[in-house]
Amino acid sequence: MENKVYFFNTLTRKVEQFIPNVDGKVAMYTCGPTVYHFAHIGNLRSYIMEDILEKTLRYVGYDVKRVMNITDVGHLTSDADTGEDKMLKGAKREHKTVMEIAKYYTDAFFDDCRKLNIKRPDVVEPATNCIPEFINMVKVLLEKDYAYIAGGNVYFDTSKLDDYYVFSSQSEKELMVGVRDDVSEDINKKNKADFVLWFTKSKFDNQELKWDSPWGVGYPGWHIECSCISMKHLGEYMDIHCGGVDNIFPHHTNEIAQSEAYLGHKWCNYWFHVHHLNDKSGKMSKSKGEFLTVSLLEEKGYNPLVYRLFCLQSHYRKPLEFSYEVLDNMTTAYNKLIKKIGELKADGSVDEEA
Repeated sequence: MENKVYFFNTLTRKVEQFIPNVDGKVAMYTCGPTVYHFAHIGNLRSYIMEDILEKTLRYVGYDVKRVMNITDVGHLTSDADTGEDKMLKGAKREHKTVMEIAKYYTDAFFDDCRKLNIKRPDVVEPATNCIPEFINMVKVLLEKDYAYIAGGNVYFDTSKLDDYYVFSSQSEKELMVGVRDDVSEDINKKNKADFVLWFTKSKFDNQELKWDSPWGVGYPGWHIECSCISMKHLGEYMDIHCGGVDNIFPHHTNEIAQSEAYLGHKWCNYWFHVHHLNDKSGKMSKSKGEFLTVSLLEEKGYNPLVYRLFCLQSHYRKPLEFSYEVLDNMTTAYNKLIKKIGELKADGSVDEEA
């Protein structure tokens, strides 16, 4: 089918016309939340913009299948395989089990999405449902010599790739290699950029969720989740992969590395990334302590749809600065819009030229 859908592809670093693998159909994947706490409104900006993309594709006639993971195991406080498991941290904070935390915050996330008019993906899959798929991918990567075992853990060997830093220009690659040399703390790695595919109890003895594997009792690395869950529901060829800009490296970089090594061919053609929401102190994040949620906005008297409209006033590839003053102005604009729509007559036809 013909279309006029164009958007910026992070992989090629240019605006491109969207052409799916299968005419008329779109295989779309969204990196879902790590459900150890409430989503802050900065997280939700990404999901709002991804929702706009999905609904645009459906509007122009595409049959879209959108898949989202729920990370309920394996995501450490550092994306570079160091620190405490975020789910375990949340469970300790609230004196509950990891699965109780996961259920509560998954429900809270989708309640926020409902309030923001974000369509629920066609498939939502928790990582803990897919342990056999993770183990199989690790087995294949070991068999193909893209992975190795060290210190009880299984690592992906980035030196086997011609180009690991696929999202970066040459100058950025040189900078990133230098940074990785400086910050890596794992002495088991052959190369500083290598990442964990499977952790065993040799690294974290206090991990609550563990499974038997050929390499010992343990749990999957974070990066492998999205690769396996997307392949389980969308197959070997994906059209669009979405996420926030902070997912580009290392998460999405690692996804491409392991997926294409496993498959032996290109995996995803288009990558859609949404920029940060900032406040006056910088990027909004949970690590700073207090953070803004949809519920907090409601407590202050704001309609969540006003926040959605606020997000739509800025390009998704530019940082957006939040303030209550701007949200007050947006409330006025939203109320005027609703009033205008309410005054429209039910009869008549749409002016397609307008």
